[in-house]
Formats: sequence, C-alpha cells, structure tokens
Amino acid sequence: MHNNKFLLKSILEIIEKNNGEEITLLNFYKKKNRIYDYFIICNGRSNQHVFSLYEKIKENTSPNHAEGIRKRKWILMDYINIIVHIFLKEIRNYYQIEKIYQGLHILSYE
Repeated sequence: MHNNKFLLKSILEIIEKNNGEEITLLNFYKKKNRIYDYFIICNGRSNQHVFSLYEKIKENTSPNHAEGIRKRKWILMDYINIIVHIFLKEIRNYYQIEKIYQGLHILSYE
C-alpha cells in the first residue's frame, strides 16, 4: 500500500507540473472485489500535450502496459493497482468515465 501511495503522489505531481488539466482521482481502495485501487484522470490541451503527459509520466515511472499511444486521444497507463487515463477534453466529455462510478469517493486533485 505504501508503494501505491508513493506512485500515486508521483504521478499526480508529474501531471500537475506538466499542466495536465481537470485532474481527478477515483478511490476504489475500500470497495469489495476491486481490481485496482485508484484511477487518475486528466486532460491534455491537444494530441501533442496528451502524448507529452504520457511521456513525462513514463520517464519517471514504469507502467506495466499502455494503450492509445499512436492516436493520442485517450492514453491509458496500467500500473496494476493504479490506472492513469490521459484524455483530450472532447474525448473525456464523450465517455464521461467519472459518471460510471457515481457514488464512489471522487477526489478532485486541483
């Protein structure tokens, strides 16, 4: 758990430092039968900004897997217990994944 908190804090700081927008943290930790502990969700201003956020996070951490890198509209980074979603704003607005988890402890990071 301690390593999760350190990784979580590191990723959030990288996103903030690199001007990620609308940073949101979804906390699944106390849910039964959870697959992961946290989602980090943020926006980039452009495809290049989305990719840049991904690269900055990847430079400083070691994700197990990443998807969406070529299209640069929604990049998902998987750290087993932490999932990072980096969206273009219009893609985030379309999918509204925060609404899927209504009733969950949602923490706005900003």
